Amino acid sequence: MILVVGGTGRLGRAVVPLLAQAGYRVRVMARGSSRPFATTVSDGVELFCGDLGSETDCREAAAGCTEVVFAASGFGLKDSSPRTVDRDGAVRLVRAAADAGVQHMVMMSMHGAAPDGPIDFLRCKAAAEDAVRASGMDWTVVRIGSLLEQRLEMMAVPLESKGKVPVFGSGSVPVTYTSVQDAAAVVVRALKDPALRNRVIEWGSQTLTGNELAEAVLSRAGHGAVQRVPAAALKVLSVAARPFSPFLARAAGAGIWEESGAAAFPFGPARAEFPDISVTGLQLGKPARGPGRPA
Repeated sequence: MILVVGGTGRLGRAVVPLLAQAGYRVRVMARGSSRPFATTVSDGVELFCGDLGSETDCREAAAGCTEVVFAASGFGLKDSSPRTVDRDGAVRLVRAAADAGVQHMVMMSMHGAAPDGPIDFLRCKAAAEDAVRASGMDWTVVRIGSLLEQRLEMMAVPLESKGKVPVFGSGSVPVTYTSVQDAAAVVVRALKDPALRNRVIEWGSQTLTGNELAEAVLSRAGHGAVQRVPAAALKVLSVAARPFSPFLARAAGAGIWEESGAAAFPFGPARAEFPDISVTGLQLGKPARGPGRPA
């Protein structure tokens, strides 16, 4: 049995079908009030609605599982945060999994994760990485870039409501993105390939600028214009928005980090190691920046 935490989120919804199709029995831990599992949602897949803030829920979810995928994140949640999900929830789940005899855990993380990272999200991811490395289980840490589909959606929604595509900062700084499909594929590989045990892998799909993303969104829609949010405004938003929109404050802080250039990374070595996993990226009608050349 494989437990997928965050199995109803953007990444989890891509991982779970791949595992089910491969013949694995899967338990999905999703947000919600605690209730006994298992509710069968499809052949080989059962649902456990639980809370990462609950020690009991974490232990019940991990019971009987041999492997765990932690794909949950509080970054984009309005009623939660990276501290409660990506740090505290992850650490709580790691402890529960180790106590339950889980053999291997795949921890989804982020490029730039570090105890002294410039934004809280990266510091929370570093804490989760430290916990799984010290757990006694076999582990795989997959550090991805920002999810490509999530960023495109964040840009497209204001276009539909206001006719504007927001571009944070200059729009000219390269950022490495990871598509959901690519992230899901490497998770499945990590579960079955011993070569990915007890190591950190940086997994990207494509390096793009904000201007390129905006151009693609506008081209698909056939209407609209760019609305630029200068770096100075991002700094103000990262503080001023905290009381009424923690997510907006987090997004602004991430925008400041991306504007520094630190969100671009070379993912060629990992891709070369697993060439059979095809790259899914944004088609711009021109060659994408190569995996070894982030800028």
